[in-house]
Amino acid sequence: MDASNGSVPRLVAASTCLISVVVCLHGQSPPAFDAVSVKPSPLDTIERSLTHNAGGRLTTSNGTVRMLILLAYQVMPYQVSGGPAWINTDGYDIEAKAANPNSTPEQFRKMVQTLLADRFQLKVHTETREMAIYALEIAKGGPKLRPSASDEQNPGVRNGRGETTGVRATMAMLATALTRPLQREVVDETGLKGEYSFTVKFDPVETSMPDTPPELSGAGSIFTALQEQLGLHLKVTRGPVRILIIDTAARPSAN
Repeated sequence: MDASNGSVPRLVAASTCLISVVVCLHGQSPPAFDAVSVKPSPLDTIERSLTHNAGGRLTTSNGTVRMLILLAYQVMPYQVSGGPAWINTDGYDIEAKAANPNSTPEQFRKMVQTLLADRFQLKVHTETREMAIYALEIAKGGPKLRPSASDEQNPGVRNGRGETTGVRATMAMLATALTRPLQREVVDETGLKGEYSFTVKFDPVETSMPDTPPELSGAGSIFTALQEQLGLHLKVTRGPVRILIIDTAARPSAN
């Protein structure tokens, strides 16, 4: 190559620019809210709330750090371990606004993670632990599930109080949805590959204790409801569960 025509300098300059871009991309700051206010809630506040409002806004009233962690990292309470006791009890009134009102749910969760790191000095890591879980199986007598019609709208599984509804739902989707009322990991071992539509109703009070063995559950529990209404059975077993470990956390300084 003839260096006299300037090709080498241009090539070096282009390579330098490329390296600079890569460095900038890897060194960029994590997504963060444009404006944040964090204040301790009045001691006489009882109710707690956390809301993801339109326009990329986060609002809490007497919200706890644990509530923020569940939102930011998309984990269930049984998946969080460690941390000081106050993260479960101290309440905070938080107003946070994103610069981009059209931020995606993933971007919003990243901003909450940044808020936790900046204002509460939160540091976490994940581990996989062998824990008690439930396996969703076909009950004796076979399944009682209606195959979905291909034109049914709004597919998915939705939890309500004392009710779980599926539309064009797979058994894997049902297993995932059951983790919320059961507060324990649920895996699909039915072997059923189709899509089904169903509604299963149960007593939410009897389902609020995850350590109750299915065979000792009451008549209105979700264990009994699944068996009688859908022909499905939950079996206690063990399996890998992803756990979020809280390494450090500190109460925030005043605004």
